[in-house]
This record gives sequence, C-alpha cells and structure tokens, in this order.
Amino acid sequence: MDESNTNPLGLDPKREKSGSETFRKYNYQYHWAFCRMLDEHEKGNEFALFIEAHEDVTIASSLDADKTTFEFNQVKETSKTYTVDNLTKKSKKDPKSIIEKLAISCCDRSYTDKITRVNFVSTGGYSFDFNKKGYAFEVLDSGQLSKEEEEKIKECIAHIKDTSGFFEKLAFIIPGLPDKGFDHVVEGRISSLISKLVPGLKYDSNSIYTCIIRDLSRKGENIFDYQNWDDALRKKAITHIQLAEVIEHHISRKPDENIANELMYILASEYSLNSIERRKVRNAFDRYYLKRAANREPLIKSVSDDLITNINNNIEGCSSAKDLETKVIKNLNEKTLLFFSNSEDLTGAFLYEFLGSVKI
Repeated sequence: MDESNTNPLGLDPKREKSGSETFRKYNYQYHWAFCRMLDEHEKGNEFALFIEAHEDVTIASSLDADKTTFEFNQVKETSKTYTVDNLTKKSKKDPKSIIEKLAISCCDRSYTDKITRVNFVSTGGYSFDFNKKGYAFEVLDSGQLSKEEEEKIKECIAHIKDTSGFFEKLAFIIPGLPDKGFDHVVEGRISSLISKLVPGLKYDSNSIYTCIIRDLSRKGENIFDYQNWDDALRKKAITHIQLAEVIEHHISRKPDENIANELMYILASEYSLNSIERRKVRNAFDRYYLKRAANREPLIKSVSDDLITNINNNIEGCSSAKDLETKVIKNLNEKTLLFFSNSEDLTGAFLYEFLGSVKI
C-alpha cells in the first residue's frame, strides 16, 4: 500500500455500519417502486404510486378516488430466506410477526374493500413447501401454499378484526431488481423501455432517473396524512401523468423531414398563415409528436384515435387540409376538444395525424 496516500480514517474499522445498511434497504424500496412504475408505464396503465403510505409501496389503479383500487407492497432487501414459520414468528423484541403487521395495514380499515392485492417482496427468497419440491416461482400466490402453511398464516392473524379476504389477496414475490447496483439497473430499464416503445428517439435516461428518484425520496420523507385525495396525489404520490411528462421532457427527435416540409407547405399555402402563426402551429405539432411518442397515457391514445377516425370519415370531398380540419373539429368528442388548450395545439395535432397516421 502507498503510505503517502493512506486514508487516516481507514486505519481502524468503523464502529457503526448499520446506518449505511439501513439507507441501502430504504433506497432499494424506492428503486423497486421506480421499476413498478416503468412496468405500468409500458403497459399504458393509469396509476398513482405512494411511498410510505400504509405500506412501503402502495399502488392506486386510478386517479379517480371513487374508482381506484389499491395494491399494497411490503419490500424487504435482505439475504434472509423466509419461511411461513419465520413470517408468523413473534418474539419479546418484536411482539408482532411480519404477517400480523401486514394484515394490520390492510384489515378493518376504511379502504380494506379497495385492496385487491397484498404483496410481500423479498430479495432473500422463500423456502415454502412448493420450493422444497423443486419449484422456483417469481410470484407465489397464497393459494399455492400447502394446507399446513395456510393454517399457520390464518392462525397468526385470527385475533385481528375482519381479516376475511386477506389470505386470498396475499402473494410472495422475488423481485427481479438485484440488491446491488440497482440504480444502474433502473437507468438501464429506462433506456430499454424508451428504445422498445419508440425506437430511434434520443433521450437522457440519467436525467429521467434523477428527476423521478428525487421526487420519490421527497414524497417518501413526507410524514403527513392527507384526507383530500387531490392533495395526497400531489404531495405523496407519483402518477402516470407525471412520469410521462418527465420522460417526454427528456426525449427529442425531429419528425420525418418529408413530413416537416409538407407541414410547412400546407400551413403557408392552405392555411395562409404568416411566419409567426406558422411557428406556433409547428411548435404545437412537435409537442404533440413527442406526446404521442413518449406518453403511454390512455387519454393520449383516445385523442389520437378520435382524430384519425374523424379524418378518415370526413376526408372525401375535402379540397384542402384546412377544410378537412373544420369538418373534423365538428365531430370530435368533448374529451378530445378539452385536451387542447388552444387552436394552435388542436391544429398541430390534427396535422400530425393527417400527415403521419392516415393513408390516402
């Protein structure tokens, strides 16, 4: 060892290492939550993900408080292999077992009927009767447990009020996210997702990762409760809309040059717009283009489908794109019209679908 470069703090072992260990465990939960959001985004699902709200990670299926259901996830970064015995074990140090704590979060609550799934996620894996037979499942539903294991779990929570349905919702998951280097894995997942959904895009996966992980951390540190649903979404959750907006903000690709040239020709000749007006529509066209490329929100697809359907239904007999737009706008549904904040945005979206999606 080069003594001239010796670390004075490294000559003796650290007295306390639990702080770093604890940070890694919490940090792992946040990154696992990030991966879940990417999964939901890829599927085009609506969601709101809450950190440290009744459980480590709680996922709402809708932004509508009346329609939403919840998935509860307790996430453990550990080398310990869990069995039904140690999941239901009590001790003087910890008088409530892991399963008890999970049931208390879910049972006899005002939101109990809205819970559809209760997941126990552990990097250490499991040793259940199914595993002893040689099976290796990424997800093990409670219904796959042996009768003896089922009875131990039900007995463990028998004293808790209103546990009906809890066992049936319970599942045990081995996460695909490794327990080391998970930050790099998540960045890779972002790159893989964007490349899969929209090949050819230029993107900044590091900036996307940084924005989301910081927001997750801020919201995880927020200890307040919120009785107002909109406040809870804004201050304690990340939604599918927020994730899509961050991704959209950090990607770039110019539309096909031929389409761009045709757009400018149409705006000048058929719409008779001056240079400033043309630039406004061109910017709206580009914004809508990026939304269509990066955003998996169901509303975006609905808007696109409505525009394409009405373009196809009204194109016969039209002498110009402007005439066609006038007819299309009259037939768009109210939800589509409310999506656009001004006429330039609507024209830009119409022309994008007209030039890029409709075959004449």
